[in-house]
Amino acid sequence: MDWLLSGNSGFTSIPSSYMTHVQRYNGEIANNVYLIAGDSFLESLSLALNFATMNPGNVNAWAEYVTAIRRLCDAELTKTDFKDMTVFIDCNPSFSIYTQMALVSSDQIVIPVMADYSSLEGIKGIMMLLYGKYPSSASKTYADKVQTFNKQVNYFKLSLPKIFELPFNNFTVNLGVANAYGSIKNEISAFAWHQYRSDPTIFTSVSTPPATNKEWEKIFMSNVKDFHTSGKVSSSLGIPLHRLPGQTNYTMPDGTEINIPKSNYNESLKHLQKFVLKL
Repeated sequence: MDWLLSGNSGFTSIPSSYMTHVQRYNGEIANNVYLIAGDSFLESLSLALNFATMNPGNVNAWAEYVTAIRRLCDAELTKTDFKDMTVFIDCNPSFSIYTQMALVSSDQIVIPVMADYSSLEGIKGIMMLLYGKYPSSASKTYADKVQTFNKQVNYFKLSLPKIFELPFNNFTVNLGVANAYGSIKNEISAFAWHQYRSDPTIFTSVSTPPATNKEWEKIFMSNVKDFHTSGKVSSSLGIPLHRLPGQTNYTMPDGTEINIPKSNYNESLKHLQKFVLKL
């Protein structure tokens, strides 16, 4: 981002590789994983990026900046000859400028949600901000008066990603929590199903389109049970979740010994494997 802001937003190639071969630094990671890392300074650059996209001396500035991540990935993949590589972009949950850059650079999006109403509001926000799907005529009337992300995408004839999947963090400790989870999940599912019926083109195309809400759920929703302690061990030590069954005792960075019996996350691992198979 710093390089872009130095007058390189229209780049067709990059001066050096930004890709890191992860296994060189972490032997637990598979050999075919490469990383293009961001850092906390991205947030500090966001104001400068916003101003740069509104450059009165360059009417194409917005399009140049928001497509930069795709062009970076294309340049890296061509240079290193990884023709079959899949790129995953981990986004900030806010609609920051670099999140917009990630979205425009993506072919498909995965929207993780939890069993709470903020997730429902988040999906509504995606529908408005990304696809211009407004929940009421009043909100659309207001949006018609201002410049929006969706208008900019249409003006520059850019492509938007398709919704691929909505994995749910299925946190169920007892029957009460499970029932509450199911209730909120049903509301989120019903809203997303309504969006699909209204405009299936914003979702990934499937060979047999769903005819009911339940059929839609089987295709576009996945349950992923919470990993609890196992997830913390995995992220802290850099060990992929599917490799944790290799042992039951792990030492955290501060020296704390953690025991994670395999039975505690077997179901969670099955959920994750089922989701990954869809990818």
